[in-house]
Formats: sequence, C-alpha cells, structure tokens
Amino acid sequence: MERGISVVICCYNSELKIQKVLFYLQNQNIKDQLEWEVLVVDNASTDQTAEVAATSWTLEGVNLRVVNEPEPGISNARRRGFSDARFEIISFVDDDNWVETNWIQKVHDTMYSDLEIGILGGVGIASFEEEPPEWFSRYESSYAVGLQGEKSGDFQSNLYGAGMNIRRSSWNHLQENGFNFQLTGRKGKLLSSGEDSELSQAVLLSGHKLYYRSDLTFHHFMPPGRLTWDYLLKLTGSFGRSEPILGVYRSILRGDRGFNAMKYQHRFYTLLRTAGDNIKFLPRYLRLFFIQNREGVDDHLESVYLWNTLREKVLIFWKFHSIVTEIRQGGWNKLTHPK
Repeated sequence: MERGISVVICCYNSELKIQKVLFYLQNQNIKDQLEWEVLVVDNASTDQTAEVAATSWTLEGVNLRVVNEPEPGISNARRRGFSDARFEIISFVDDDNWVETNWIQKVHDTMYSDLEIGILGGVGIASFEEEPPEWFSRYESSYAVGLQGEKSGDFQSNLYGAGMNIRRSSWNHLQENGFNFQLTGRKGKLLSSGEDSELSQAVLLSGHKLYYRSDLTFHHFMPPGRLTWDYLLKLTGSFGRSEPILGVYRSILRGDRGFNAMKYQHRFYTLLRTAGDNIKFLPRYLRLFFIQNREGVDDHLESVYLWNTLREKVLIFWKFHSIVTEIRQGGWNKLTHPK
C-alpha cells in the first residue's frame, strides 16, 4: 500500500455541509513529498451531495474522488472508504468536521513515526450556530467533543470516531483474521453507537496501539437539533445499548479472571449485575417522577443509560455466550491467541 493519507468523508445528504469541510481541507499546510487524497463516500444520499463535493474541490495536485455506497449505514460507508482509498493511512473526517490547517501533516508525521500505532485520535472543539444549553459542557464527550486525555501518548480507552485515523494494515489484520463487528453505527437519522469504540478495543486486542494527540484538533459543528435534551437522551440510550458488548472487550483487555470475568463475560452473571445496578438506582429513579423539568438532571441520563443496558442484555441473553466466544477466540485477538 502506498505511503500517504486518504481522507475519507462519509456523507448522507450532506450538500449543505460538505463545502465547508472541503474548504478546510483545501487550506492545509503541507510539506513537500507528502501524498494525500480526498475520498467522498456518498452513502445513499437523496440530495446533491456528490455534485456539490465534486464542484467544490479546486486544489491542484490533490485528487478528490466521489464514490457511491448504496447500502445505508456508516459501517457500509466506511468499508467502502477502506476498499477504495489509495493510501495506507485512512483519516475519517465527518461531514461536520472542520480540521485544523496542519491536520494532514500531523496525522502523517505521527502515524509514520511509530508503525505500531493502529489508530490516532485528536481533540474535537464544538462550534455552534446558537448559544448551547448550560448543560452541554458537562456532557460534551457524548458529542465527540473535548479532551480525550490529559496529554498526548498511548491510549487505553476508546477514541472518538470523529477525526479517527486508522492504519490500513491494522484494519486488514482484523478482516483477514475473521473480525466481525458486534455493534453497528448510525444509519441515516437512526441513532446507534458503539462501532467506533468496538474498533478501538479490537485494535488493542490485535496488538496495535491507540495514540492520542492533544494538539491534533478539529471543529465539530453542532446544529441546534443536536442540542436538545431529548437528543442527548437518545444518544445516552444508544451508549447503554452498546455497553454489554464493550464490557466484554474491556474485561478481556484487563485480563479478568474468575468471578471478575464472569461479571462481564457470562450471560447470567452480567445480566444479574446490571439488574442489581438498576435496583440500586430505583430510589433515585422514583425521585425523578417529582421533578417537573428534568433537563440537565444527571440522574435522568443515568436512568436511561442503565435501563437501556439492562434491556439490551435481556435481548441478547441467549446469544451472549456465542458473542463472547467469537471475541475471545477470534484469530485477530492476539491477547488470547498470541503467536
């Protein structure tokens, strides 16, 4: 695979947003001899996303291509990006991300300075059309905004999907050794989450590193529709639904044994533990009934998170064992299958 950066922008009805994303990419400070390209993945859009993207790109010497992915879903769009990208490093820039002027150079320098880095993440800075609600700063991480760590360095947690930079060879290792996502990302306007976090954990299990760079920044545009309490509740619910699977990954990465492993990797005990968490929360949940305006109330979010976690564990109860087995015994998992 050629040395360089492929910026992949996955788009669904992005005609009103894509121009600004491309504007920031066209104003990059690049040293000589750095190869890069832009790949716009039109994911079942019904507007003029493809046409607007193609006519907005005027930077000479850097190629922009538009490819079509008819199957809806961010997962499918990203897979198309991996298959069609030309270079070794894939920089996933969302259709509402405005990257800093040194983005390409920093991604290139970091990823090629340490070939063990599988994924590189940076810092999202929220940009608003209107004044955000007072609670936004407390929950900004839910929106892929804010610092992901205290300083640059190796990272053991999940990195944001927004602004995620992935080494193709890390992705290929997963695919060639039977990795399958247990979680899926959003489809159109349907809120779901967890795929980016699962990919981060899988890369760690495969023996590659996550790296966080605190000076790698992008602005993340927040339209008014995302700044409602109802939207955050839906987002929190999606986090809760992804927790049963992500808990398995974290437990394996920690090297849990005995009862500690059973709490996260055994279908009965993990369901019992989550049911217990909901029962312990019950007095706080009941108090919510006496609060007329719950906007900004932490317990409201926690109740949604806990309930969705429990509900998901019930739904996947009978297949939970096979999910755990697939993760533990996957040929890509070097922690349990060292070579």
